[in-house]
Amino acid sequence: MVLSEGLPPLSPLSLKAYGTMGEPWGPTKTPTRRSYLVVAVLCFLNLVNYMDWFLVAGVLLDIQRYFGLVDSTAGLLHTVFILCFLFSAPLFGFLGDRYNRKIILGAGILLWSGMTLGSSFITESMAWLFFVSRGLVGAGTASYSTLAPTLIADLFEKDHRTWMLSLFYIFIPVGSGLGYILSSGMAQATGHWSWGFRVTPCMGAVGLVFLIFLVPKSANASAEKLEDNDVRGGGSTWLQDVSSLCKNRSFLWSSLGVTAMGFVTGALSFWIPVFLYRAQLVLHWIPPCEKVETCNTSNSRIFGGITIATGILGVVTGAEAARRYKKINAKADPLICALGSLASAPCMYLAIMLAQDSILATYVSGEKIFTNLLESCPAFLPAWDFFSKHSHLT
Repeated sequence: MVLSEGLPPLSPLSLKAYGTMGEPWGPTKTPTRRSYLVVAVLCFLNLVNYMDWFLVAGVLLDIQRYFGLVDSTAGLLHTVFILCFLFSAPLFGFLGDRYNRKIILGAGILLWSGMTLGSSFITESMAWLFFVSRGLVGAGTASYSTLAPTLIADLFEKDHRTWMLSLFYIFIPVGSGLGYILSSGMAQATGHWSWGFRVTPCMGAVGLVFLIFLVPKSANASAEKLEDNDVRGGGSTWLQDVSSLCKNRSFLWSSLGVTAMGFVTGALSFWIPVFLYRAQLVLHWIPPCEKVETCNTSNSRIFGGITIATGILGVVTGAEAARRYKKINAKADPLICALGSLASAPCMYLAIMLAQDSILATYVSGEKIFTNLLESCPAFLPAWDFFSKHSHLT
């Protein structure tokens, strides 16, 4: 047994790396109804997770006015969030490889939901506390983004696993778009930005109840077929795990590609509603924020809808294109990913340059950006699936 204070220990047999790090033991099992129910719960929580990510972006203008933040300081909100996410994710990965992932996930959900709810009651003079709360939200969401896919990987094998992970990741753009729509819609309906931050914690609480009662502690029954000396994760250190990953070139290049894509989409997704608002000011379409009770948030709702539609379209078409192209080219996955990212570059340029003349043209170009970028996401799934089955962490 592997023991540690504060978390229930797992037996070595359950410390198997996610998704069977190696070839499947024995015949492939048909997924049960319980497995699909677990995926439904995890998809719902992933939806809530990414809604929390983009609540701030949907009402950024109102938050800036409320706390008196200039653009550079407002941008720090997202920087704090991402940095806390960045440093927390490896920690949760380390813990999840050794202890009960269900408990760690529950703690993460409590953290991010509690901090989101608490941030809605912060007064104007306590701006620094709002920054702290966003950092803690980032840390909490890191637990979910890191560990939830591994539960799905434990429940399914081969093509079933890839499709279930694809379904799980579809809720990233859907949740992101709903985050814009929820926060901006609640601000418009109530006259204050904070009300949107009180809805997702309730959804998180519902998801936590589902997690407790419907998700098993150890999803993969085939773990019992592993011998003690074949178990990886429980006997390695974090530095050993990182060292092993750094020797995997496919993993490194894929990570760099995702990082580059995340850099672009992160900046655009956070600032695009403000950018479009200011473009409309130049065109004299709307009054300045200072002259109205709440800032115009219609751009957030429109952009949220575009994110949802193109996100679903991008994931589905990207996965299907990779599947078909793979019949004639084994390198279909990275090629589809690269093509989607490259095609988005001119669309991004057009979206920025056309904003001062035509908001509609910017929306059309922006739609193409996110369709092309999100098409590349499914291409990482087969590679991740192959890595999870053939790569050794220790």
